[in-house]
Amino acid sequence: MKKGKKRVRIIDALDRSKERIETPEFLKRARKRPQDFTRSRKMPFTLVVYFILNMIKASIQTCLDKFFENVGNGDVQMSQQSFCEARDKIKWSAFRELFKANVEHIYTYYYDTWRGYRLSAIDGSKAQIPDDNKLRCHFGTMGKDNSAATGQASLMYDMLNNVIIDAHLQPLRYDERTLALWHMDELRSLSPDSLECIIFDRGYASFDMLEDLTERKINYVMRVKKGFSKAVDEASEADGEVVLKRQGREDINVRVVKFALPSGEVETLITDLWDKELGIEEFKALYFLRWPVETKIDEIKNKLEVENFSGRTVNAVMQDFFVSMYMSNMIAIASWEAQERLDEEREGKENKYQYNVNVSNAIGAFKDRFIKAMLEPRPRVRSRKALRIILLMSKHPTPERPGRSNPRNKSPRKAKFRHNRKSNC
Repeated sequence: MKKGKKRVRIIDALDRSKERIETPEFLKRARKRPQDFTRSRKMPFTLVVYFILNMIKASIQTCLDKFFENVGNGDVQMSQQSFCEARDKIKWSAFRELFKANVEHIYTYYYDTWRGYRLSAIDGSKAQIPDDNKLRCHFGTMGKDNSAATGQASLMYDMLNNVIIDAHLQPLRYDERTLALWHMDELRSLSPDSLECIIFDRGYASFDMLEDLTERKINYVMRVKKGFSKAVDEASEADGEVVLKRQGREDINVRVVKFALPSGEVETLITDLWDKELGIEEFKALYFLRWPVETKIDEIKNKLEVENFSGRTVNAVMQDFFVSMYMSNMIAIASWEAQERLDEEREGKENKYQYNVNVSNAIGAFKDRFIKAMLEPRPRVRSRKALRIILLMSKHPTPERPGRSNPRNKSPRKAKFRHNRKSNC
């Protein structure tokens, strides 16, 4: 990070979320009915929200008992049924609001760019949903005999800063291109005039997509497969210009960049970045910057266990999804601080490799501790608890070994989380 530039700090992000959650205005927007959360309860609105944010992937009753112990109310007992009734009074959009507010806060501070552009990628993935008839009807189904409830998830991810800019979990009838357009609208809502460049995999290439990007003044680097355009396929130059024509539509000029992969296969990119300083090697490196979106999806699925939903209603599933998105970004904020501390400790040491914060260790250090910090009413003590998270995150770093790769798992879809054996809402 450039000297003199300051990223958002985890204590600031915690304080912002705490302030929002504890305002009467947030309660009014979040509850389903005006009469909800008007009576004195064991678990008032704010505690229900904090508990959902902190919910560990275990039985709800176990989580409730541990939560009350952590917040200093170990004598209080609450049944799973009471909690499920309470959470159902809160709209899932409340957690999307927390996620979006956190993203806006992040980008009011310094963030890394590439030649002035914020670099992002959009990628989709199928999400396993608990096996329930209402969820099957809402989201759609896949698998043998179309019996497995499945949703279409999509992320817009800032690769240089490890930030999920926008996220969706929708029924299968919404395809990845439709969700990509929603992401782009959200990006422009977040930053109307910023320089943006989205790196797309080949599943997104279409004439309509190029027009939509141009309309929103968003630059792109897009991988295309053979057959997307005859003019692109026949382009003989490794770096040249092609005019895409479509009857009844305005022509689109694109730059075509082709290069060989180690396998011998020729990769083809189209872009509207015309800077002559950018040669083939620069575009090759730029496209491969997209890879972290793949690892981010893996992290969300396998480390944050986003598909390990705690409820069998659409509202509970959507709550859990946006909690995972919010938590991923909060962990990213804390990881920036932990990485700064780690870099300072290793400055001047002749290490063979660059050492980075261990993702699994970071998630483990953050869970439970962040909610204790957020619930702490004394600012100085809250700050010390936040610092403790950073210290734990900076321990046990992992070396970055260039040239290593993890091949995509092509095994058949399997039910990872046995929802029929869980106690959930």
